[in-house]
Amino acid sequence: MLQYMNRAAAVASLLVGGFAATVSLVSAMPGAFGIASGGSRAGVLVHSTAAGATLGAIVAVISVGLVRRRRALVWTAALGLVLLAVMSSLPGSGQWELYPNAVGAGLLLGALAGLCDARERPLLQTALATGALAGVLFAAPIELYLSPSPRRYADYLPASAVPPDTFMLGLLTLTAVALFIALRRGAFGMPEPTMTDGRVRVLAVGVAVPVVGLLLYWSSVGAVGDMGSTVATPGHWVFGFAVVPVFVVGSLWLPRRHGLVLLAALAVVSASYGRLELSTDSWPALLVSGGLVVVGAVCGRRWPHPLAGVAALAAVAATAVFEDQPWDNLHIGATALGLPFAAAFTVAACLPSSAAATTISLAAPAAVTVPLPAQFGWTAYSPLTSSQSGLSSGSGLWVSTGVAVAAVVVSGITIAWLQRRPIEQPPSAATPV
Repeated sequence: MLQYMNRAAAVASLLVGGFAATVSLVSAMPGAFGIASGGSRAGVLVHSTAAGATLGAIVAVISVGLVRRRRALVWTAALGLVLLAVMSSLPGSGQWELYPNAVGAGLLLGALAGLCDARERPLLQTALATGALAGVLFAAPIELYLSPSPRRYADYLPASAVPPDTFMLGLLTLTAVALFIALRRGAFGMPEPTMTDGRVRVLAVGVAVPVVGLLLYWSSVGAVGDMGSTVATPGHWVFGFAVVPVFVVGSLWLPRRHGLVLLAALAVVSASYGRLELSTDSWPALLVSGGLVVVGAVCGRRWPHPLAGVAALAAVAATAVFEDQPWDNLHIGATALGLPFAAAFTVAACLPSSAAATTISLAAPAAVTVPLPAQFGWTAYSPLTSSQSGLSSGSGLWVSTGVAVAAVVVSGITIAWLQRRPIEQPPSAATPV
């Protein structure tokens, strides 16, 4: 009984902590601008939500790569919690709030991933991944539901009109309490020695993935801004294709099978068109989707078959071709019900992995938020013709859907290839790479 209680304490702290970290990474902060003004796009690289997520992802992988001792990991998590709590309690603090918030989220996520390096690593990493995926999925709808004036509008309101983020403060308090109880009970168990081979490669991949995501976001914003007054003519942006080779090469470069979970992140990002969030603010719908995330993670841990999850994600992506009523409900249902389950199943089925690879992969959906191809402009959003068959008559939607499905398939093929690599060996038997 004591063993089960300790395990539950550790799982609870990782679920809540992973949720808090990724909610902070994807939530828009005051001063975070998505579209540059005045013809300059430099602000996107400095003051956008994507820039904050990139910084947080880099801090997370550096912290988990450099901090090894259990006591140091605990203090790192505590520092992240303090930074997030201070930023959540200081409304209207301006553009500078983005950076300590991102650093705090990165420190928390990296430290929690490091604490998972114990005997129960598969279970612990699955719990962290479940919370992290739920945070990315539910950050936007929770913000819409709780606040009539979301924090991203704080720059247009007086400081007194923007209250402290009580939801995040409560979430951080729960994380601190759960983590304290878990540590006091020794719920994480004895830390196991981890292999440090390929550390340079791991850090390189951990920095490259979010940086490429930020540069692509900057490019997409610039493509929209360069349209000027020619909004009636739809534009095309295809540089998002670069996401696929970056993830694939990074996963192949990581030692042994550690890249499996990064490929799972690629499948999730591709299936969700770069926006891994639910477009609902209904609590019953959120609870159902949250339950599906948990069920998907449990099933992925119980039956670790990543290719089954990839197939489900490909099916979710394919439903985007239905855009006319009533067939569009198929895509809405697949996104609300199929995506949470399939995403959690695929990621959990690819675990366990190294702490650094897990951190990179859990931060990737927050840092890489661009669609693969994009069609924008007035005619892209208001088609002049309609289809009676339930299938879109616009070639742009067919192309974007096909590319998304193809990207998911590529991740599945690479997963199948990586599964042929040797599994992780004990540190004493490992040969440095």
